[in-house]
Amino acid sequence: MSRGEAVAAQTEGCKEMIPLAFAFACLAVARSYNVSSWPPADLYWDGQCKPCPAILYPDDHCSQGGVLVGERGCGVAFCEGQCTVPDLTGAPEPDFYWDDQCTACPARLYSNQHCGRGGRIVEERACGPAKAHCEAKCRLPQSTASPQPELYWDGQCKACPASLYSHCSRGGTLVGERGCGFANIFCEGHCQKPAPAPEPADWIIVGGGASGCAAAAALADAGEEVLVLERGASDLDRPLTEFAHTWPQVVNSKAAQLIRWRDGTWGAVANVLGGGTEINGGLYIEEEPDFFKESFGEDFQLEEFYNSSSWVAQRLAEPLQASQFGASYAEALHEAGAGRAKPKPSLRMVENSSWVAYSTFNTSAKTWQRRGAADLLHERSSMKNLRFFTGYQVLRVNFKGSRATSVLVQNNFGQTVTVQAKKGVILASGAIFTPQLLQVSGVGDPRLLSKLGVKEVVANEHVGQNFVDRAIMNFGVWSSQDRPLYIGYAMSSNSTSKITIESEGWGKIASSFAAVSLALFPPDQRSEAMRATMGPLFSGPIGKMLDQMIQVVGLNHKTYSRGSVEAKSSNARDTPEVTANYFKDERDMQQQFTAMEALKEVINSEAMQHLVNADTFKGAGAVVPVYLSCLDQGPQTDARAIIIPCLPKSGASREEYEEHFRKTIVSSYHYFGTASFGKVVEGSEFKVKGTDNLHVADASIFPDPTRVNPQGTIMAMGHYLGTRLAKTGRRLSLYV
Repeated sequence: MSRGEAVAAQTEGCKEMIPLAFAFACLAVARSYNVSSWPPADLYWDGQCKPCPAILYPDDHCSQGGVLVGERGCGVAFCEGQCTVPDLTGAPEPDFYWDDQCTACPARLYSNQHCGRGGRIVEERACGPAKAHCEAKCRLPQSTASPQPELYWDGQCKACPASLYSHCSRGGTLVGERGCGFANIFCEGHCQKPAPAPEPADWIIVGGGASGCAAAAALADAGEEVLVLERGASDLDRPLTEFAHTWPQVVNSKAAQLIRWRDGTWGAVANVLGGGTEINGGLYIEEEPDFFKESFGEDFQLEEFYNSSSWVAQRLAEPLQASQFGASYAEALHEAGAGRAKPKPSLRMVENSSWVAYSTFNTSAKTWQRRGAADLLHERSSMKNLRFFTGYQVLRVNFKGSRATSVLVQNNFGQTVTVQAKKGVILASGAIFTPQLLQVSGVGDPRLLSKLGVKEVVANEHVGQNFVDRAIMNFGVWSSQDRPLYIGYAMSSNSTSKITIESEGWGKIASSFAAVSLALFPPDQRSEAMRATMGPLFSGPIGKMLDQMIQVVGLNHKTYSRGSVEAKSSNARDTPEVTANYFKDERDMQQQFTAMEALKEVINSEAMQHLVNADTFKGAGAVVPVYLSCLDQGPQTDARAIIIPCLPKSGASREEYEEHFRKTIVSSYHYFGTASFGKVVEGSEFKVKGTDNLHVADASIFPDPTRVNPQGTIMAMGHYLGTRLAKTGRRLSLYV
């Protein structure tokens, strides 16, 4: 019986109860199941008749936005897609245009010859002689309208293809062609003159992620002119970001960039407006005051910060709703001595106890829609003093002496332009790309700058150092029950063990993240080729088996090992080299043992046994690969459950466990420290040392990781800095 059917059955039973008082109890029972609806009832047929199955051609469907959730036959053996209606959250309706470029079919194979005004191909139609060629329909990015290039037909009718002959007599580059002359057997060139540079702004924010969007909202609300430059697409053009149910798959989509550390592990960095808030698990949790005092000193304005945190939370977050599993998991934490049996909602972490977390997923709504940081921009899209451009890659910060004056940008047409900053530049590109941008702009270790061929502006050997990829322990526990997606709910934090415990499960969580992390293999085997090989398995029967799992995760409060981020070239488009140095400090290895024991206590609790009892496991017989062979062996070690990755056998030595931890280490996707306070940035406005008007607002400024999921802290920090700079900005003279 499904969860929805269970609710219906119990509610129907309630109707037959005579005492009216039971009605309230029945209502509580129904609510306790936290019923969600997927796919949503509000759907549309997209009218695109394409080859079947539609799921193999997702970019050819849902031109109005939304997620592809179904299909039906159309034409002769073709399929039309069914899509969710997108939540525009204040953003304008998408704009479309036919691009007038007639190329060979299908147009998507010639994407560089289409969409001269920007955007992506969403449809095509026949054109040219005998209608044997194709013209594309393009969807403009759902962000502020950016400067457009000038397009013109050059009037010269020459042999085809136009690219072999001289066109564009008025300047620019050839971007397309169309038939001309007798029977359209010749070609006229379509030319593109460069787009002008965007208008200057008081503040240029590099990166439209968690902190960048929040900082932009604070500055714009204060009347400052703000320009946000985001390298990725709009979140509305990456519809998997919209819902909790599609969250696990987002990390395998274009909304995320996968980077392999030198350690062999794979990290994931957001490549979409809204940043990590559009691809993460949604938890919004405040840190306690002592964390900020330890990280940023006594001058840090706690009241202002918590005002910012409350401001963001009121707009984007709400408590996670109760569910049947949530209640069992809360009781398991209580049994393990990690919290209360019935925890209460709390925006701030509760040390040495448990609480109900807040989330940017609205679990009160049936579709569990996400409210990410990008919504702060969409809701302000009509403000004349706020602009945000997607597809704009900042290549360098330009200086006049030590003063940040402008940024060099490659726009979404591949053209390079310079944008002036009247009052300052705020870096909000995250702990991976902010240090890289500083380095290629001339702020960093002189030895690295010399190697890159970059002119030194400020010598600082700490830029890119102190990289933290938070140490975690993750148990995938096979469940004896198949249930709908579960996210979050109860969390606990212990200051003695220095572990914060959270959980999620079912849905497509295990298969999606297994495909990304490749954690079932040792780090030295986690190649891109391995991902390509394993992808079909993770989307097939093995993936289905993995998805019948509960994920119990222990976050270590203080990771001691430190790595680095270094630019590999002077081109900011080249992915930097990242090293985590897991277990370089022995204290992190010891914490893995501590975390393992803490998670075992939760899993072994009586409250969890009806869900994780290994005796009910049926396995997959001969199809179980060798790295999952423990699934047919029953419980491992002293745990009363089947745990993946498979734990060492009972009686294993400490050395065998340490080897296991090294082979199964994965990225936490929580990155910090590479422009840390006191070493790279200073003061109450996080100004980059040795520079003027250059600030950093993201997780790179944190010397140590937060003890809880960081998105709430990072968004609040962006708003906090934006609020402070708005006050400073009123005193700054305009750029000369």
